[in-house]
Amino acid sequence: MTWVRRGLRVTGWALGMLVLLVVGLVTFCLTTTYTPGDPQRGYLALTGGTVLAGEELRPLPGATVLVKDGRIVDVGTGVAVPAGAERIDVRGRTVLPGLVDLHVHLTSPELDRGEQVGPARIPGLILDDVRGFPDARRAFLRHGVTAVRSLGDEHARVMELRRQLRENEIEGPRLFTSGPLFSTPGGHPVATIGVAPTSGTVRLPATPDEARRMVADLAASKVDLIKVVQERGTPRRALQPIAPPVLAAVVGEAHRHGLPVTAHWGTPDDLREALAAGVDGLEHVEPRGADDGWPPEALATMVARRIPLTPTLAVTAAALPEETHRTLRQRTKEFHDAGGRVVLGTDAGMPGVPFGASVHRELALLVDAGLTPGEALRAATSEAAKVLRTTELGSVEKGRAADLLVVKGDPLADVRAASRPSLVLHDGREVWKDS
Repeated sequence: MTWVRRGLRVTGWALGMLVLLVVGLVTFCLTTTYTPGDPQRGYLALTGGTVLAGEELRPLPGATVLVKDGRIVDVGTGVAVPAGAERIDVRGRTVLPGLVDLHVHLTSPELDRGEQVGPARIPGLILDDVRGFPDARRAFLRHGVTAVRSLGDEHARVMELRRQLRENEIEGPRLFTSGPLFSTPGGHPVATIGVAPTSGTVRLPATPDEARRMVADLAASKVDLIKVVQERGTPRRALQPIAPPVLAAVVGEAHRHGLPVTAHWGTPDDLREALAAGVDGLEHVEPRGADDGWPPEALATMVARRIPLTPTLAVTAAALPEETHRTLRQRTKEFHDAGGRVVLGTDAGMPGVPFGASVHRELALLVDAGLTPGEALRAATSEAAKVLRTTELGSVEKGRAADLLVVKGDPLADVRAASRPSLVLHDGREVWKDS
């Protein structure tokens, strides 16, 4: 019976090691999930700084921002601070609204340019998913980004993340999401990066009726918007766009449910079809659509309808030669100079576009494209909030959430100052402080 006892000892040892491994993994997940601190309670006053107030980011030197229970209750130079209020002296610094990134993929792994996901990274990516992508959430807040719009994620996973964030189970930026994106079996991202047609990341309607059913299902799940991909690709790599009747059905059904639609587009023909279908927003400025300039009738329509354009210059800067990218910045300038509405998004989650930090790269690129620092900052604050259809964010004014960014220097003079946060508040609670 010696071999039996030996077998039992080996089995017991193996089970013990398995239990220790499971306990270790559970402990790791619980201690690294990145949960919120205590809610801000009572009065908090940020005093003495220059406040960029209201939707126009009007500078108020020597002003006070008074917060109570996570909301702004007063802003100005003559604000009376109640006795017993917590005070933070921000003299010599600038207070502005938390920033918004309108184009991210929150559930994507963060990769360097050209990096591939190898087998060795799979366990870490699984753990990251289980913990709710804490590094991405922390990076956004560390860089003053207090709200994001995620465009194209596995539906059930991103909706659960949104619930956890809204119910303060985990810490991170406010999350708005389209859930999956609408495309075709021969379109992006199925034919480009290999997303499975049955994945929860895509919806591939074949008929207008199928499109309407799919949109209605997403509306019932309470997504914040719908995203479509209208993309023909290039002569060297053709892609299948959505048929115009199907695209029109997607947009019409979304509007019936009160949901806006934003469109990833590629060529001028894609742009014309997206505009004809009645989309509410446009994502990206890329070479195949902008090399030869804006189609005059499309540009006129975009400006007249006040359709926001998210150029996502950060992602193209990470992938394209400078000479090519200079053309994209010129197209962005032409759109802006024509009266077009430019807002900020980065495509963070794509290779070479880090979460959080890329917002400041995008701000600098927008300024390089001809926007003033103030216009670039409004693209990431008040104008972004309008795209999100919320009055909670995007402005330092009475009644808004106390999502605030305190920075060294004057970002209206040099937008790079916004990349040096000394303090970030989210609902009035401290989520980052420069040591």
